[in-house]
Amino acid sequence: MRKLGFSEETKRLMKKYRMLYLFLIPAGVILILFAYLPMAGLVMVFQQYDPVSGFLGSEWVGFENFRRVFSSPVFGRSLRNTLVISSLKLLVNFPAPIIFALLLNELRNQRFKKTVQTITYMPNFVSWVIVSGIWYSMLSANGVVNQVLMKLGLTNDAILFMQQKNLFYPIIVFTDLWKSLGYSTIFYIAAISTIPVENYEAAKIDGAGRFKQAIYITLPSLYSTIALLFIMQVGGILNAGFDQMWTMNNLAVRDIADILDTAVLRTLTSGSINDLSIGAALGMFKSVVGLILFLVANWVSKKLVNESII
Repeated sequence: MRKLGFSEETKRLMKKYRMLYLFLIPAGVILILFAYLPMAGLVMVFQQYDPVSGFLGSEWVGFENFRRVFSSPVFGRSLRNTLVISSLKLLVNFPAPIIFALLLNELRNQRFKKTVQTITYMPNFVSWVIVSGIWYSMLSANGVVNQVLMKLGLTNDAILFMQQKNLFYPIIVFTDLWKSLGYSTIFYIAAISTIPVENYEAAKIDGAGRFKQAIYITLPSLYSTIALLFIMQVGGILNAGFDQMWTMNNLAVRDIADILDTAVLRTLTSGSINDLSIGAALGMFKSVVGLILFLVANWVSKKLVNESII
């Protein structure tokens, strides 16, 4: 009969790397506390949850919470806004770091290159609360943007940028790009640094200029990184950026600015106990759709460029 427990080889390795396992303990505890234990709350989705009665004492209502979510006009509006904003960010902000990384790679002055990288990376450390405050101030009636436009004679009256529905989405996409460009570029710069120098030297001998080297050597070497980040971004397409949308939202544009995440928060803070289950159902919908999109994007990437996560 086979004995239960670890083999001698496993015990030897655990003893050898015991310090590494000790370092993993805090991360494991955090993962269990904040990722796995909260999964027990999924039962709330199928209940008319009452905090006093708890999970065991609350009434089971089946899929009633999902019916209420899908029949709500707030859901349809917030889902549409989420898809529009995420799609715009995917179309504009996803290829931008790739192009920026290719341009940075062509810089020969290393000091200037590092300076540009540092400047573009710095906004990533600033919270959206501060970023929103900065851009609200710059785009206000007395802000620097309006002052410049009026000085140049391009407008006679101040433009209320943040209250213009036709300007709101471009502002959202631009500010997101401004904040995330430097950080997103790091992945591609790191991938470029692994390309053998011999490839470029061989291309030079064959008469390839810097543009052709970028197109036929650098860019193909980024396919695996591009595929990985594309899969992750498509999988999170229902996450349009809660921090940004919550801080840059206002009553004038709320009907086009409310996304699923902000709708969940407004539901959970509405004051009704029953809305806890509605918020949980909306959150579960996001998770399931996100997983499906992730798997589809992973399959498409594997078929097209033979790169995938799973």
